[in-house]
Amino acid sequence: MNTTYTSEGHTGTHPQVALSVVRRPMYTVAALQGDLDMLTAPALHDRLLELLHPGQRILVLDLSHLWFCDAAGISVLISAWHAALALGVSMRLAAPRSYVAKTLDDAALEHGLATYPTLARALKQPVPPALAPAAV
Repeated sequence: MNTTYTSEGHTGTHPQVALSVVRRPMYTVAALQGDLDMLTAPALHDRLLELLHPGQRILVLDLSHLWFCDAAGISVLISAWHAALALGVSMRLAAPRSYVAKTLDDAALEHGLATYPTLARALKQPVPPALAPAAV
């Protein structure tokens, strides 16, 4: 992450959101670190869409190291969630920091995007029946 903070705000030559991915048979966890704003949102959007694929059950975005999220960031999360729904993937947000949680409470939750206080709780939640694959 190339962002630094000063008394005037944050500055950086190329701000970014770092994304670490762990794939397991039943789920994928993508941990975000940095600031999700109008400068970093477009690149993250593309990277989140690359994580989605048919047959995937759960995608959890771990927000515990996301320091900031503005309206552009919320838009990216909602867009990725819609793409996940279209593929039958249950996307969840986990462990947002207090400021990010406040932003999510004000925006994303009204759309129905699920947020959990911890990563463990996000992973424990069963896949909704509408998204679960049909029994053969």
